[in-house]
Amino acid sequence: MKAKKRIVRRLILNMTMAFGLLSLLVLSACSDSGYMDAIPKESTLVLSMDPVEMSGTGNQTVLKTLLHVKNIDETGLDLSSKVFFFEDPQGNLGFCAHVDDGDKLADQLKKIGVQPEKKRDNQFALLPNNWLIGWSDQSALLMGPVIPAAAPEMMQLMGRYLKAEEDEGIRASQLFEKLDSIGGAMALVGQVAALPQQLVAPLTLGAPKDAAPSDIYLAAQLKKKDGVLWIDGTTFSFKKRIDKALQDAKKIYRPIKGDYAATMSDSDVMGMFMNVDGRQLIRQMQQNPALTAMLAAINGAIDLDNIIRGIDGDLAIITPQMAENRFQMQMAARMPRTPWLADVDYWKQSVPAGGRIGDWGKNCYYYTSDKTSYYFGVTADGQYMSGSSVKAALASIHPAKKPVSKGLMNGIKGRHSALVINMNAFGGDKAAAVTGMLRPMFGNVTTLVICQ
Repeated sequence: MKAKKRIVRRLILNMTMAFGLLSLLVLSACSDSGYMDAIPKESTLVLSMDPVEMSGTGNQTVLKTLLHVKNIDETGLDLSSKVFFFEDPQGNLGFCAHVDDGDKLADQLKKIGVQPEKKRDNQFALLPNNWLIGWSDQSALLMGPVIPAAAPEMMQLMGRYLKAEEDEGIRASQLFEKLDSIGGAMALVGQVAALPQQLVAPLTLGAPKDAAPSDIYLAAQLKKKDGVLWIDGTTFSFKKRIDKALQDAKKIYRPIKGDYAATMSDSDVMGMFMNVDGRQLIRQMQQNPALTAMLAAINGAIDLDNIIRGIDGDLAIITPQMAENRFQMQMAARMPRTPWLADVDYWKQSVPAGGRIGDWGKNCYYYTSDKTSYYFGVTADGQYMSGSSVKAALASIHPAKKPVSKGLMNGIKGRHSALVINMNAFGGDKAAAVTGMLRPMFGNVTTLVICQ
């Protein structure tokens, strides 16, 4: 009987110790990841960088650049923990890192001539590049860029982020759950709406017509090679109806053969590549308000929808330059079906006032108006060609004089869709901000490729 009691006591003791150890480990894990709570729960985009898998190169570069320090190891920041780049609900850009020693961080800033300012439990400093740094015992935030006059307001906002509880931080969001499931050295989850406006239309293909860009997310792994940042992932939605539509839409895409990969010049702004049956693609395009608006300039004169139905195979849509008030597009595709040719005479007769449709070769036509010039036609071997001039149309199906790199061309082959963005030619304030953020993280990034 006594032996049984000793066994029971020992069992209880062992269970208690095991439970205590488990609790300690859980509390330790929570404490280690608690610094992430400084990233607001409603952030529209979060990018994680794992220094263990990156060997400290990417995140150290960005932090060195932003902090203006040579030795990041002496800053008191914990580079064994992930570093996060994010866009908050107000559209502000920021970085979040784990603080190991806040006093060391203050000392390093003083060495570069920056005097930290204590406000309650946090410290703040405006860095020479107009980025604002703020930190608590566990979290460091860098946000900006901000003009000195707006620094007090940004400091107040950062103060709220730094004192956020677990249920107010990013760990309590669906977005973080998705991010955490991706893995890899660099991972990204963000609303499509957080990206430059020009990218919204291609990334929302397949979504229901009433879906807002803020309902659609991109989840991806990131890798850089030869100046190209590969964003390899998929679009999805947390709303079941929208997500089902997005996933069903992807079924129409076939592996890209690369027939027109070389048609994109290294000076073109953007290129979209896929391999599809046009009869399926047009249904998705008609449900996309952004694409519908983009094509409205010529769709009122020629039936571009019917032309697209003739596509079956590789398709490339190239934007040579960003023109706000003038339609710019080169489209090349395999086109074995051409029933739309029988409708051209009707288009000539019904062209809207101010426009004109004429011939420039066999099965080759042009549409001109005060807003656009669009030359299009079909070759004898079943290729659709088009552009803003005869020269551009003829060139659309042939390799460019200075095409994008061979590595890029080979990289998009076999993908189901690829959106190529030339960052040197891309315009807009958000695009400039994105470029500015990419440079310290990845060095010289000339091209972004979003693949699915």
